[in-house]
Amino acid sequence: MHEDFLHFIYKNRLWTKGTELLTDNTPFEIIDTGLHNHDSGPDFFNAKIKIDGIVWVGNVEIHVNASDWHKHHHDGDHAYDNVILHVVYNSDCDITLPNGRTLPTWEISFPQTIFNRYSDFKLNEKPIACADYIDLVDNIHISMWMEKMAVERLEHKSEHISEILNLTNGNWNETLYIVLARNFGFGTNALPFEQLAMHTPLNVMLHNTDNLFTLEAIAFGQAGMLERQPNDEYTKKLADEYHFQQKKYNLTPIPESMWKRSKMHPVNSPETRLAQFAAIMQKFQLLADRILNNRFDRNIFDNLKLSDYWKTHFSLGKLSAKEKETKIGMQTIDKILINTVIPFSYLYGKTTNPNFDSEKTIDMMRSIKAEDNRETRAFAEIGKIACDNALDSQAMLYLKKNYCDAKRCLNCNIGFQIMKEINKI
Repeated sequence: MHEDFLHFIYKNRLWTKGTELLTDNTPFEIIDTGLHNHDSGPDFFNAKIKIDGIVWVGNVEIHVNASDWHKHHHDGDHAYDNVILHVVYNSDCDITLPNGRTLPTWEISFPQTIFNRYSDFKLNEKPIACADYIDLVDNIHISMWMEKMAVERLEHKSEHISEILNLTNGNWNETLYIVLARNFGFGTNALPFEQLAMHTPLNVMLHNTDNLFTLEAIAFGQAGMLERQPNDEYTKKLADEYHFQQKKYNLTPIPESMWKRSKMHPVNSPETRLAQFAAIMQKFQLLADRILNNRFDRNIFDNLKLSDYWKTHFSLGKLSAKEKETKIGMQTIDKILINTVIPFSYLYGKTTNPNFDSEKTIDMMRSIKAEDNRETRAFAEIGKIACDNALDSQAMLYLKKNYCDAKRCLNCNIGFQIMKEINKI
């Protein structure tokens, strides 16, 4: 038995009706279960119960065993002096409060079907534990919950951007630069990309936006990839240009050892992403101006290409098996929008505009094609949850990581609806 299950039963009034008897056989009534507390202190604040015709207002504490009160050292903590009801699965002792009063204790009971479903969720090894029961949930509950997940993911991303904004002392351009760089790491190389941006002043890049070759030289040099002996003419020219810029701006590269390459598709190699980042930096000032003036349009990325060298290379000095397109693809642009432009615009709007309407940001997410990855495919196999656009796929990513993988089924509204429906059967 776990406390989180007992919290769920109590909070949602799923206990077996007609069993509201204290351990001394006194009947009682729960008028208001109270406010669920997720921090330190009693589990529910400001509950309201009636015992022997007297209404009590105070806090509720929940344990598996009544003796957990002592194990958790509540008897010496004044934060628990106002507890009016002790809800337990097993009443193995009485609890006496500091005023000498015996704490009213209720040994809660619940339908076995609900506990069986909870156990199945916990022990189920499927990627989506509720897959076999999700047809019990109305579409309206699913769509509302998924939009909430998408917004929570957007909030989470904007919180990270806010932390970077604090590091830059409120400089929005510098913040966008660092966030853009970090997101070119696409998770695996996020840290070295972020460090590269922090080691390379934005002004250095902006002074060279009219020269893609110089931007590449600075990017690869600051990435620590031009320290070794060049093995082709293009790399040698990059190294020469970088060393000139390094001396001019007093630049310090990051260690090349920071970059991860194992088990990586060539198109996602650090070198390919660095070349793309250098190309995007040509449009950085336009990108920043459009976002900060609420006039963003994805067409600023149209016809953005890498240098011709990358037609035949995935990394410096190494030929690719076949010639490839140097235009930055739609999928990469979509990722820039999803991970950088939209959350950055969302935070900027919330921070600077008291009348900010987040719906425009949500609509921008809806206009982008849904992502295709392991997580979205896991939901697709269920067939119940729509994945029509990036808002849907972002919701799936957040739900999978923060609820499904963490087995927080009882905190998920889909899981809750399943539990409610099971209780009706």
